[in-house]
Amino acid sequence: MNFLADPYYRQLLWDGGRTTLTISLVVIVVSNLIALPLAIHMQRPKARLRRVVLAYSFFARAVPALAILFALYYGMPRLGLTLDPVPAALVGLIFASTAYNLEFLRSGFEAIPAGQADAARALGLGPLATQLKVLMPQAYASASPALFSNAIQMVKGSSLASLVAVSELTAASTTIIADTYKAFQVLFVVAAIYGLFALAILGLQVLTESRRRWLRAGRG
Repeated sequence: MNFLADPYYRQLLWDGGRTTLTISLVVIVVSNLIALPLAIHMQRPKARLRRVVLAYSFFARAVPALAILFALYYGMPRLGLTLDPVPAALVGLIFASTAYNLEFLRSGFEAIPAGQADAARALGLGPLATQLKVLMPQAYASASPALFSNAIQMVKGSSLASLVAVSELTAASTTIIADTYKAFQVLFVVAAIYGLFALAILGLQVLTESRRRWLRAGRG
């Protein structure tokens, strides 16, 4: 691990880790924000955009995220639209992640008994209040494990950004290995950093589920 004694390599890892964390957080937050209204829309009996959303979901999950990133970064300039590395990585990863979150939330909504919405209307709750107070909490409770798992996948998936010229953690490790030839040591440190990011997400999942159990026990 003596490469860590070099300030230059430490700075590379720091900058790369910060870029990885930033990309991961933006992708996780934005993909969830986009997936939620799409999932709600899909619950409507006569959703006008159902086929469009289903086609998008299938395409985004069927095509490798790397192919999407390559199309955005290397293919779009042929159409006259050039994206910088970070925006290309963000758009591609959000495009892929949103489809998975959409399906997880859609399953969560569909797992709710139909009588829940009827009961909410009988109690005088409007459509917005029914969504916020009755349906969404139950949908998220059901989809929570899958959503957190996808968040971890996006942290790891952010490494694909290195292939479209983003100087994130994996790109930093490649530079250090090329200079020092210490592949095992460098990759061990990088894997530990990714592990810490994943551990933080798992910790948030544990806190969320513990709070949900506490609230449920309080109501009981």
